[in-house]
Amino acid sequence: MPSQIAMNLPESNNKATTRLRHDVRRIVALDAFSALRADWNELTRAAQAHLLCMTYEYCELAARTAFNDAASIDVVMVYRDRDLLAIWPFAIERRGLLRVAKSLTCGSNEEYGGPLIKDGPDEAANELVEGSIHAALVDAVKQLDADLLEVRFVRHGSELQKALALAPQSWLLRLLPLRWRGGLPAYSIEMRDFSNWDAFAATLPKSIRATLRAGLKRLNAHGHVELGWCKTFDDAHAVLTWLFASKRRWAKSHGFDTPYLMDDRTRDFFIALAQQTDLPNVPLVAFVKVDGVPVAAALSQVGSRVFEYFVISYDPEFSRYSVGNLLSEYLVKWAYDHGRDFDFRPFYADYKARWSNCRSWHETYTLVLSARGRLWEMSVIGTQITRIKRKLSALTRSKMQAWRNRFKTRSSDTATESNAR
Repeated sequence: MPSQIAMNLPESNNKATTRLRHDVRRIVALDAFSALRADWNELTRAAQAHLLCMTYEYCELAARTAFNDAASIDVVMVYRDRDLLAIWPFAIERRGLLRVAKSLTCGSNEEYGGPLIKDGPDEAANELVEGSIHAALVDAVKQLDADLLEVRFVRHGSELQKALALAPQSWLLRLLPLRWRGGLPAYSIEMRDFSNWDAFAATLPKSIRATLRAGLKRLNAHGHVELGWCKTFDDAHAVLTWLFASKRRWAKSHGFDTPYLMDDRTRDFFIALAQQTDLPNVPLVAFVKVDGVPVAAALSQVGSRVFEYFVISYDPEFSRYSVGNLLSEYLVKWAYDHGRDFDFRPFYADYKARWSNCRSWHETYTLVLSARGRLWEMSVIGTQITRIKRKLSALTRSKMQAWRNRFKTRSSDTATESNAR
């Protein structure tokens, strides 16, 4: 059912007060989703800060996957009069007894979970408009055909986080420490304030700059080196196939059971996306090749203002040449040259900490939308009990080991004194 929310704007907008209305469209077939294409593309052109994962083409592919998995889709839309201001699509999937709403995904479930929002009428009013739109969006999600809503990687301090923080949430989550609620650090590079590339490069640690110079010199001695973007579908297909196979081997060798790397669905999603992307003009897959063979590759999500380093891998046989750092430098410079900040995304990694000059905190929000959704809290309690037991067990083992070590030391000292006598 459509609803309305009042929004106060500055007098310069010629309307002291206007009303936002929201609509939730239930979609059970791809044809109905495709009917949104024209409005969606028009909104994308007006949303100067949009991300790749919120473009129509990306979401349509994700919708196909959702329908194949027997999910349905709800699309939240916010209007001012007849002017479309925001779109926020969700896949509704079954998890046992619960219906869970989550952002449309390539299969990794690692996209940022926010909506697509039109920019405000002017820079001074933009923050107020955006905050009001987020309030309307969060009000609308209460009508989703779901018991739970999951919103991944919400940045603290953002308008979305402020709106979600005011929404009814699980009492249990509010009691947990932030890190136990799925909070993660994120790393990025803010570059648009630097006057030129050399000014930014001078801020990098000397160890990185020295490693880059030495690695490139040794790599050039090894063979013919290429750094660049895939410009044809055949090249993108080959590099994506190599990238996901390499990343899967890395995950297995390090004992990570990362679900999206254990099958080919996410890889196939991006191969399909590459097929409908204007690769000569739209960046998607980058590589380092030696004698025509990939030794490092990155799948990136390039938005209008931000470059996201999404999936990255390299050949461990070439680690001594720092091919990962060479690829990072190439892409960071590309982002600078094209007016984007660079986002290494959530999850800690040493290379992210060394390259970045900005850190933020991101959290996954879970809203309970129905009485049945409270069943989810029982699983959270079970998870936290298991976590506490594991920590207490580790602490007990550590204390016991320390006690044994002290006992052995005392016994050894006693034996030494007895022998001396």
